[in-house]
Amino acid sequence: MAGGAMIEKKRARDFYRRLRARLDEWLQSREGRAYRFADHILLLPDFVHLIIRLALDRRVPIELRTQTAAVLAYVMLPLDLVPEGLVGPVGFGDDLLLVALMIRRLLTTVPPEIVLAHWAGPAGLMVTIRTILDAAEEMVGERVWMRLQRIVSGRQN
Repeated sequence: MAGGAMIEKKRARDFYRRLRARLDEWLQSREGRAYRFADHILLLPDFVHLIIRLALDRRVPIELRTQTAAVLAYVMLPLDLVPEGLVGPVGFGDDLLLVALMIRRLLTTVPPEIVLAHWAGPAGLMVTIRTILDAAEEMVGERVWMRLQRIVSGRQN
């Protein structure tokens, strides 16, 4: 394995661990226990792991790998449509939904076995994605939800 690829894998693993620790800690708080979509938010580290692996998989067309990498950058950046720095872990809702939209797109454009080969989370990825996306508008509001859909579809208006 090339040195650069090894560094990227380590960086991704560190991000995964930090994200998982932050969400686990939040879930123990009063706010976290009361948040209706906490179980959904806890899947974000597994989804991030999945899109990192797919962004590196050469069986995925380059255009989709590029878009997957852009979604990953959105998740890693502190400022986005619902910034975690201002609203706390509830702000991971837009990140989760954007990643879920990208995974759904990948599941419908590349052979599903490629996506599923990288999935390390709980069984039933497709049902999980559908459940999360069904709750999207309630999680982040109609305006944010519409913007997230436009980001993944490539439409800006």
